Amino acid sequence: MSSLDLAYGASIPHRLLTRHIGIFGATGTGKTTSAAAVVDRAPCPVLVIDAKGDLERAGTLLRPRMQIDDMGSDFVARALDLTPAQSGALAIALAWAEDTGRAVHSLADLRNLLNDTMSNAEALAGSYGLVSPQSVAAIGRAILSLERSAGWAFGASSFDPRRVKGVTVLGAAELANVPGAYAALCAHVLDTLYSGLGELGDVAAPGLMVMIDEAHLVFDDAPPALVRRIEQITRLIRSKGVGLIFVTQSPADLPDAILGQLATRIQHGLRGATPGQVRGLKAAAETIGATVDDVRTLRTGEALFSVEGRQAKRVYVRPGTLEMGAAHEPATFKPQSNGHGGAQGGASGDDMLRELKNERDELKEEVERLKELLSLRSGKPPANFSDAVPYAPDPFVPISPRPAPRRGWWQKLFG
Repeated sequence: MSSLDLAYGASIPHRLLTRHIGIFGATGTGKTTSAAAVVDRAPCPVLVIDAKGDLERAGTLLRPRMQIDDMGSDFVARALDLTPAQSGALAIALAWAEDTGRAVHSLADLRNLLNDTMSNAEALAGSYGLVSPQSVAAIGRAILSLERSAGWAFGASSFDPRRVKGVTVLGAAELANVPGAYAALCAHVLDTLYSGLGELGDVAAPGLMVMIDEAHLVFDDAPPALVRRIEQITRLIRSKGVGLIFVTQSPADLPDAILGQLATRIQHGLRGATPGQVRGLKAAAETIGATVDDVRTLRTGEALFSVEGRQAKRVYVRPGTLEMGAAHEPATFKPQSNGHGGAQGGASGDDMLRELKNERDELKEEVERLKELLSLRSGKPPANFSDAVPYAPDPFVPISPRPAPRRGWWQKLFG
């Protein structure tokens, strides 16, 4: 099969998946179902950045974590919602840390770096530029606010988006409550892929697809330089075998430069109760060659489907087989070393591992007792008995369903 089938008479050729997909629609119109169907039928591994928790059970679930010195000053400034002057002071501090080989993993590390930068401001002024106490104080307040709301999302991380297998979901529902931090995560993932992959040119099918949920959060109030960077990545990343899926309510939520790169559009219903919604309706209709009434009258699960600029057709999207909804277990990640033999925040990794092993041993003993009791009563336990017994999970393996990995030429490059 050389196409991704969404509905009867509606399919996306695999060669067009690297030219990106836009999925639009109001809440409750079937937008998430369409997104899950694309993820389910993609011919390659898929990385989902989930802003609402609707797809946490669709694949291997990870809690996102960003390392400050891997992100760069522009993305850190976006996470902190800094002004241009404050962003300049942050850039000086991080440049000094890079030149001196200083590790800056967490927000606490960043605060210490800024304090040291202020203490050495006169010595650094000649080589890096002036840093004002007002800017450093403002950045410190921003760090405090981010620590209180999403401090867990910053620290040493070993996650590499290039090595994704099957369906991997970054559970970012909590992070989406801090739009700057969510935007920084999405931009950081895209930049890591773009800068870390080699050129492949036009490919018959993508090696990886990345879905960005609630994509408007990436662009709302974003600095122009950051928007331009994401626009550039969107234009060029297809030559590296990567396709993007932007999911948001209206095409008007995305910059024109992004919209112009979407070869496939799946438009679900929109409402027009406010002037802003009416403008969104008109934009949605005009970009796919439909009328406002066409978009307004779409029923739940129904969509206008357009590929390569062709006239949109009305279809019912066939749901995929992936499990949807929030996970019963919280998103987890591998404990990271803080340089002193412990995990970042809370109990050390050794203590956590010891406790989980004890729980697992206790459960194993209970299983053996139950098997013995069942054997005495019936003579033989059923073959699937062990499958029905709860188990203590390995602390270094994310807790989530595991679809069969999709393997292909992508794994030949990255194992």
